[in-house]
Amino acid sequence: MSNFILSHQQQDQIYQLYLYAFNAQDSAQRKNFWNDRFQHSIPYGISNNGQIETGVLSIPFSVNFFGKTFKMNGISDVMSAPEASGKGGASQLMTAALNDMYANGTTLSYLAPFAFGYYRRFGYEQIFDHIHYSIPSDKLPHISGNPSIKIKRMDFDAGIDLIKPIYEQSELATHGGLKREDWWWHYLPEKFSTRKLAVAFTEQQPTGYIIYERSATNFIIHEIASLNNDSRTSLWKFVTKHGTTAETFVYNSSSSNSKLDLIDEPWNVSSQINPYMMARIVNLENFLTNYPTPVRDLNCTFDVIDEIIFENTGRWNVQVTNQTVKVTKTTSEIDSKNALTIQALTKVLFGYRSLASQVQFGKVPNMGAGLVQKLDSFAIKGAPILADYF
Repeated sequence: MSNFILSHQQQDQIYQLYLYAFNAQDSAQRKNFWNDRFQHSIPYGISNNGQIETGVLSIPFSVNFFGKTFKMNGISDVMSAPEASGKGGASQLMTAALNDMYANGTTLSYLAPFAFGYYRRFGYEQIFDHIHYSIPSDKLPHISGNPSIKIKRMDFDAGIDLIKPIYEQSELATHGGLKREDWWWHYLPEKFSTRKLAVAFTEQQPTGYIIYERSATNFIIHEIASLNNDSRTSLWKFVTKHGTTAETFVYNSSSSNSKLDLIDEPWNVSSQINPYMMARIVNLENFLTNYPTPVRDLNCTFDVIDEIIFENTGRWNVQVTNQTVKVTKTTSEIDSKNALTIQALTKVLFGYRSLASQVQFGKVPNMGAGLVQKLDSFAIKGAPILADYF
């Protein structure tokens, strides 16, 4: 284990560094949600003369990756005091945290980047995008809804037990999203104290929900999920009923799949795809072995380079028989000129960008059409989705 791991008794000192590094205003609410996050994290830091001047939080989670559960650590609060800037402390902590993840049996890692290029140095790649939709209130479409569906407004924290099962069955949770633990469900309304909740009920059973907030001019939708179409349309009707109370309606969709074609007048809607979070494979052997591949039979061999977690570097053979995957790391030397970086492979296996597309744009070497086609067929066909942020 890393000698960079801090004691939880240093919590207040790390919190003070967090406030200074991010120029954040201290408040009781901020301290409460940050303390909650810290208590469930592995804190890393470097001290100088007894003062912590660089820190990183590594938060253990689990994710549902298209039906398979993997351990995932989220990286949060990469922070440095100005006097520590340029000394390489954050790089040391990132490297230590990633190698500790591998040692502890963690398969994946996610993070929110301040600079994509910086985190590519540690094997991360852009994987999750969001779409920001906005529409003026006078352009809201007419939605009928179903009168048998009842919508009930409530405080966010009061309805968590009602919406948990809905979230777990939605694409928000099953396309690489968090398997939200109880502490995280408690953390969300603690951090986002202005957000409200509306729950759709079908014969007294919760079948959909929307998490939203209102400002003087905007109605903002942060999360929406439902178990059936009637609940979904009734929730959207609930939104449109606020047409006289806001100038603009905004939907921050966690899915990068545009749904403008489902709207009668898509010209009325402004949309923008925004890069969201990055991911990397921490334990390649575990990920490949348990990967939910759609292909039934396959045999391919490819080379991988990982400059941070050296155990991932090597020549890998993947055999699939009746959708059962067998993975072997061979003893052969890799062909470094035709090897995939862990970043490029992460894109492929998360279904974010095919290997053929990366070859086309010159991002990876052309390893031959046969191997490219095999690896692309091995990959899942859905798009990754992440609703959470840490």
